Amino acid sequence: MQSTPRHARLLQIFAVVSGLTGTALAQPAAPALAPVQAVAVKADSENPKYPATNAIDGAVSDASRWVSQPFTQPVALEINLGSKQKLGGTHVFSGFGDKDAVESFSMQFWKDGKWVEIPSATVDGNKATAVSVPFDQTVDVVTDKIRLLVRKSPKDIARIKELVLWPFSVELPALPLAAPKPAPNAAPAASQAKMPEIYLNQSGFDFGRPKKFTAPTLADGTAFTVRPAKGGAAAFSGTIKGNKGDFTGFNPTDENEYVVEAGGITSVPFRIGQWWLERVTYQNMVNFMIDSRHRLGNERDPCVGSYGWRDDHMFGWELTTLVPQYLTNPSAYDRMPRQITYETPANAKVWGALQPPAENAPDIVKLIHWGADVIVTQRLSHEMLKSQLAYFLYAWPALKQFLPQQNYDAVRDYAFKTWADSAADRKYPYDESSDHNLLAVKTKIGPTKGSFPPGFSVEPNLLMYEVAKRENRPDAELYLNAAKAQADWMIENLDWAVPQVTKGQRMSEFLTMTGLANFLRLYPDKAPAGLANKIADWAKVMIRRSDNMWDFRKLDDADGWTPMEAHPQKWNEPGNVVGLPAALLAAKQVVADPKMKARLDEIAWAQFDNMFGRNPTGRHFSYQAPRDIEGVENGWFTFCPGGIGKLARARFVLDGSPKNFHYPYHPEVGNKGYTEGWIQFNTPFNASMAYLAFDQIKIWFFRRICEDLRKLEALVE
Repeated sequence: MQSTPRHARLLQIFAVVSGLTGTALAQPAAPALAPVQAVAVKADSENPKYPATNAIDGAVSDASRWVSQPFTQPVALEINLGSKQKLGGTHVFSGFGDKDAVESFSMQFWKDGKWVEIPSATVDGNKATAVSVPFDQTVDVVTDKIRLLVRKSPKDIARIKELVLWPFSVELPALPLAAPKPAPNAAPAASQAKMPEIYLNQSGFDFGRPKKFTAPTLADGTAFTVRPAKGGAAAFSGTIKGNKGDFTGFNPTDENEYVVEAGGITSVPFRIGQWWLERVTYQNMVNFMIDSRHRLGNERDPCVGSYGWRDDHMFGWELTTLVPQYLTNPSAYDRMPRQITYETPANAKVWGALQPPAENAPDIVKLIHWGADVIVTQRLSHEMLKSQLAYFLYAWPALKQFLPQQNYDAVRDYAFKTWADSAADRKYPYDESSDHNLLAVKTKIGPTKGSFPPGFSVEPNLLMYEVAKRENRPDAELYLNAAKAQADWMIENLDWAVPQVTKGQRMSEFLTMTGLANFLRLYPDKAPAGLANKIADWAKVMIRRSDNMWDFRKLDDADGWTPMEAHPQKWNEPGNVVGLPAALLAAKQVVADPKMKARLDEIAWAQFDNMFGRNPTGRHFSYQAPRDIEGVENGWFTFCPGGIGKLARARFVLDGSPKNFHYPYHPEVGNKGYTEGWIQFNTPFNASMAYLAFDQIKIWFFRRICEDLRKLEALVE
């Protein structure tokens, strides 16, 4: 009998387990991606009955496993590929039956005579017997040798059924869907086939604010009703137009759950209440920022390219968003339970330049303190990191009741000393900066990575202008002039019709408009000529590109919905969707046309709803949303078990969002595209919630608080 090649056996296994064998497909299937062929394998140790060769024989079974001897040090399984190849990821099948999965492991590749860690391929706390591990774009994994390093496994024995290596491709193949017991990172709720075809915010809606749903399969004129979820008469009725239903006028005062019914379809239940979105997200936002801290969160090992938060690089925008969060609704955060206890650093070069906060300080204040402490202690001088210190200094009148005066003095001295320095202290990942002088005009439009958004320096310079005046510095006008010069350049050079300057900036896009809008709102007499028209032109583009059944702001005016490139990780974009409301609500404050204001408001709420399930998948962006968020039934399909940020155990992670191929309505695509949470996805949401508080409660969040702390008392919940 002729033997079957390893890659063919694996493809057969994937087809059978996925339920595809013998199934007629509506369209011709794309050619299957073949696994990379290994020529040899060796292990640090092995059970004679289960040699290392079993891990690459194409059989995913208990009978054909590599099993190590008991170990006290990490044990390696090394695979020789025979020639250099570019790899895109791996599937690791481990354990015995559906238990005893390897708990902690990483992947390393051979380069320049040594083993190099693949930053995204470290997995800790794993319980799944089948794990998909994409290799992040941080490094190009081009090698002829790669190894699996098992650090922790039940009974200190590594059990690997199969290690499947995949070549670099647009997308890593999905894991088999139907194992005897689904892995813990399988979708926790309804399958796509059972998802109700009325898509809306699964949790609920704010009283008196926009409330819409999308019904892609129902014709215009179809009647809909809103009724109690437990049954009863219709409480509201309307008709569908453009595959959308609007029940904004329905504002019950009870605590009941409701559903939408139309065309024989019933939606998932939801509630309507005062400050509902705030109710289900405020504590969650803080929880995520606590868990994802570098060295002090729920993962303590150092991460590459990380400073205050894991995988933040220099464009995590933590203080940029935490400070507005607190200033727009301080009493809400003051009332939250305290989770953070200050920890004295073992290494004074990592943090500790700032004296500890008061024990009773709100967690969000402790997070703000932490972010500033890391920057000052490590003397981080990248322009995007030092620019965040302006937020700390500006907010000092609100922070000083919880923080020592030494904190302010240390941050002030470092910020003013380094603000105009052109050089950076070190090489930063994804660095697009050519000059770190924050007084200089930035003329570069950054890539879709989000690492250099246009105009990011406008608002920090405005804040430093206020701080400098408070300090009676003679150079205060320098900062205002720098903000004005940058805004002038943006008015002249940014074409809103070009996607790269808007949605093409992905999660960092919100900074461009918030800076410009706040300049016009706070300094109408000093703002550059043409700024009001520039903002109005931006609003027109946003409105035009949101004219669809989801009220979702598209990438362009053609068929582009989200940024996509021919790379496995390009692009996952939940941060762009949840950050857009910050920009929309900032622009709403300064545009003159009432109809434009109203539409910007609708679009902002539609992006929040998109995050909560009003999208072609019907899922919340967070895999653990059913656990973390009141009222959510269906979380994202999966989560990333590894990654540089190691967020698998963090709370309220925004894991994924629908991609270009899901729109305008292709739920059958299912779990396709890259999924991995990122600090840079949550911070834009933090910004949007700050601007929502400002918009909802009419708080003048950027009012000058420098002279009189009592002005902050106007901030109400």
